[in-house]
Amino acid sequence: MKIKLKCIIPMLMLTMTACASTSDSKETLTESSAITNESTDSSSTTQVSGNFPEKLNMEIERVSFDAEVIAHSSANKKSKSYEVTVRKFDKEKVKEKLLSNIEVAETINYGDEDSYQGTKEEYLSVSPTRIYFYKNLYLYVNNAFSLFEDDRNAESYKDTDFDFASRDEANELVLKDLDSLGAGVGSDYFINMYSLDYETMKENEEVLDVNDEIDKSAYKPNWSSQDNCYYLCIRQSINGIPVGYKYSDADENINEYNAPIQILYSSSGIEFINIDRMFDFSDKNEEVVLADMDKVSACIAKKYNDILNESKYSVNKLELHYVCVKESEGKYTVCPAWVATMSEIGGVQQFQIIIDAQTAKELIL
Repeated sequence: MKIKLKCIIPMLMLTMTACASTSDSKETLTESSAITNESTDSSSTTQVSGNFPEKLNMEIERVSFDAEVIAHSSANKKSKSYEVTVRKFDKEKVKEKLLSNIEVAETINYGDEDSYQGTKEEYLSVSPTRIYFYKNLYLYVNNAFSLFEDDRNAESYKDTDFDFASRDEANELVLKDLDSLGAGVGSDYFINMYSLDYETMKENEEVLDVNDEIDKSAYKPNWSSQDNCYYLCIRQSINGIPVGYKYSDADENINEYNAPIQILYSSSGIEFINIDRMFDFSDKNEEVVLADMDKVSACIAKKYNDILNESKYSVNKLELHYVCVKESEGKYTVCPAWVATMSEIGGVQQFQIIIDAQTAKELIL
């Protein structure tokens, strides 16, 4: 079960180096803007008073829409224009913060990336645009908690407040730690938080060997309340709209499992942190008008109706993001875009298509 979760981030790290360079209780803390004009026509979407509908319910040939429309602060079909730059981390500041109480056994410098191996299985890799760090506890939590669709078990964890810090207190502590790393998100962000209690982690723990057989020898010897921790998925946002991009230049999906900032936090502080690129935005003081939803839905429908098969497709969510598009190494543009989550009817796997919210054309990351 855990091979993919355990390996994907290190694999992406290696890829980057080689190039050298939920349940209702799990909703984001930043609530979406209220949208009051809902379409009631099952064959089309009616936009009243220049607003996006709250729900899209229609069919276009083999593509059906029963989709929640989450427009956040752009519910009135208007958005703001921004310039974007990639944030640069101070590697010495990151090292000082995360390795302060760790004995380093090995140091490797490769290009602009520095990595450090601790004597107790700790590890830090830091470059100007990425931070990846873990301590021993994370290696076991990684075998007991999954956000991936094919083996997700996040809903088995309850919204528990632990003795060392409540959920709200832990959230504030994490935000302060991010500030101290030069990775502060300010007051505009989206966050999903999971309380990982040791009893549930013990029940969920699973390690497979190379033959896909259960490997009990790799299980944690003992679980206790000292292992209780919080897992946080954090995404930047602008003006209440979440930010998305092609994660590690490898994954175009915008989901929890590849949130750009992921942190495991216990009574001992940060047990794991992975930050894949952060951005700084400057307001261009320009307002842009977003395309009508009928043009967006027509673009989605055309793509999948043009596929030469008899499959039918269902769109269940359209959420507006500011999407950062890489033009060249270190250079990005940002535009409002709809992230459509959909599936093949009769299938299990969900997938996404991203539509430029101004041109109503597919956006390729």
